[in-house]
This record gives sequence, structure tokens and C-alpha cells, in this order.
Amino acid sequence: MSTTENKINAILDAINQDIAEREKEADSAMLTLEQMNTSVEDYKDACKQFGANLFVANYLRHIKGVADTRDIKNTENIIRFHSCYQHIKGNIEDGHDISLGQSVVTSILDGYIERFFD
Repeated sequence: MSTTENKINAILDAINQDIAEREKEADSAMLTLEQMNTSVEDYKDACKQFGANLFVANYLRHIKGVADTRDIKNTENIIRFHSCYQHIKGNIEDGHDISLGQSVVTSILDGYIERFFD
């Protein structure tokens, strides 16, 4: 296997692990949503966690779709593009619900850049 193939395999493994982790967190939040005696605050928090984790999982699925083409340059470009745009256009610290998902996406993508491209 070439270095490029090894790198794309490692990237795909990392993305798959992060998607699985986010789906597990969303499943856990759903369990809270389905409890009979959940407090209003716990229900609200579980809704936020459910939404944020599904946001992250689906965002990463899009990145994975590019990585699945096995084109390392396009994969690097899409990861760098989304990382950059989350930093400069995203609302990762505005306190709204979606900012939680955006900040997690940004952190994960920044980690990929550091791990695989710098």
C-alpha cells in the first residue's frame, strides 16, 4: 500500500470513529428523551445534545463522502475549507444551540488537519 492509501485509510478510520461516537451520544440523548420522569431541564439538555451530535455526525458524513473518493488532495481541501469557514463564518461561540455542534466540528476538523496534513 502506498503512503497516500495509508493516509486516506487513516483519515477514513478517524472519520468513522468520530461519526460512531457522535451517533452513540445521540442515542444516549434519545434515551433521556424517552424517560417518563425526565425533568424539563434534562429534557431540554437532551434535545440540545441530540441535535448537536446528529449535526456533527452528518457533517462528518459529508466529509467522509469526499474521502471515500480516495482523492487525498480533495479530502485535504474539503477538511481545510470547512475548518476555515467554521472559524471565520461559523457561530462557534454565540451561545445558540447550533454553536455547540459547530464548535465540535471545528475541533474535529482542526484535529484532522494537525494529525494528517501539517
